[in-house]
Formats: sequence, structure tokens, C-alpha cells
Amino acid sequence: MAHGSPDSPDAPDPPDDVLAAFLGATGLAQRMRAERPRDGTTLSMISVLSHLDREGHATAGRLADLQRSKPQTLTRTLAALEERGWIERDASDDDRRKVLIRLTERGADRLTEDVRARARWLARAMESLSPTEREVLRLAGTLMSALATWQDIDAEEER
Repeated sequence: MAHGSPDSPDAPDPPDDVLAAFLGATGLAQRMRAERPRDGTTLSMISVLSHLDREGHATAGRLADLQRSKPQTLTRTLAALEERGWIERDASDDDRRKVLIRLTERGADRLTEDVRARARWLARAMESLSPTEREVLRLAGTLMSALATWQDIDAEEER
């Protein structure tokens, strides 16, 4: 690991604006997680459903990369999703040896249910904000979505 890299113990502390954004985003994320339906569906399961919703289909390896985990770690999650009928596995048309995982209609419905529960809570919470504050929050959400998909190429090369 390079001296002074963000992961190194002697790296400078993040600036105040970064800390404020971090604390705000993590605090909201924790509260949003608390508003999820309590039916035994794990955050890992919802994350996989969400990735498949965006990607259309993916291999287990691709999902593991998106989850930043190892394919072996994802095996139980995929089995639970398949058992519930929320995903299906099919051979790729291009390469019959490659197995593609896709979201089923039941899986899409479960993902929608999870998102709606949290969105309803957020809508109620945002009622107390001014129109300007709501617009700032909308813009922040757009920026956070962009940051969530940002790849630090230098950090990836150091791993």
C-alpha cells in the first residue's frame, strides 16, 4: 500500500465537508434500513435483486464483483433467492457453459415492495422540509448515485 494512500494509517483526516457528507449519508442509510419490511430478507438479498434489476442478468462472478465479495460468499444468498423464486439461472445463449442469473417477476415485485416501504418513510420525513431543501436533497441523491458507481482505479490496482 502506498504511503499516504487513503487507506494508510498516516493519511490525512478527510476534510469536514467529506465527513459531513459521510455522516449524513450513513445516518440516512441506517434509518432507511430500519424502515425495511421485516420478513427475513437480508440486505445482501435485496442488493443482489437490485443489481439484477439494473443489469438485466449477470453471472455469479459479476454479482460478486458488484457486491465486492467472493463468489463462494454469494452462494447462500443466491440459493435463498432461487428458493423463494426471486431469481432464475439459465445457460447463456453465447456460451452454454456460462450460467446467467436473472430477476424473476416475483423477485422484481419483492424489490419494489422493499423500495416502496422505505420511500414511503422518506416521503413522510421530507414533508417537513422546505421546497428548497427538498431540491437540495434531490440533487444530493443524484450526486450520491454517481459516487456509488465511481471506481477508484488507483486503489483497485493496489489491491
